[in-house]
Amino acid sequence: MSLRKIPTVPINDSPVFIDKAIGQMQTILKASLSWLDYSFGRAQKLVTTKDNQNYFYPGVHYGYGDYVNVLPDQELGNFSFFIVEDPQPIEYNARSFNIAKLKYSLIVWVNLDKIFVGVKDRNSEEIKLQIMELITRTAFLNYGRFTIENIYEQSENIYKGYSLKEIDSQYLMQPFYGFRFEGQLTLQEECVI
Repeated sequence: MSLRKIPTVPINDSPVFIDKAIGQMQTILKASLSWLDYSFGRAQKLVTTKDNQNYFYPGVHYGYGDYVNVLPDQELGNFSFFIVEDPQPIEYNARSFNIAKLKYSLIVWVNLDKIFVGVKDRNSEEIKLQIMELITRTAFLNYGRFTIENIYEQSENIYKGYSLKEIDSQYLMQPFYGFRFEGQLTLQEECVI
């Protein structure tokens, strides 16, 4: 993988629906957090085989069939990505617009030493607070609304559904830190008439 060809905020050229809301949030996160190296969009559950065993990992498409593995990786630096859970429930309202209320997760992995240079304390709560404030300020978005319902910090919860054998525990020890915001993304079908 060549990091030079991966955009720092890979967004579809013409995003719609879920990708439009996530793309806006990707842009907000990258523009607002000077320490964030990559603000990725939606990950897909991908599989690779090693020693005749399947390992599942989150992969983010960034163009022309190319994917980046977003398990903890020092080479990627500080990054975030989204997961949208199945199913994606749709409600029909009286004004003839469909409303989607989707369960999403935002996963963040960082090297705290690169954010808080020369600081001896583990300032992980500062990182959570910065991102929580950005997500809950819906005034930034012109499409969709993100809420936060849970925060997870244990590796088996941050990367739930993926092969933890691929995640060495050292990637959550100082100076590394990761967490998962889980919440709801609400979208209303756009009128195209």
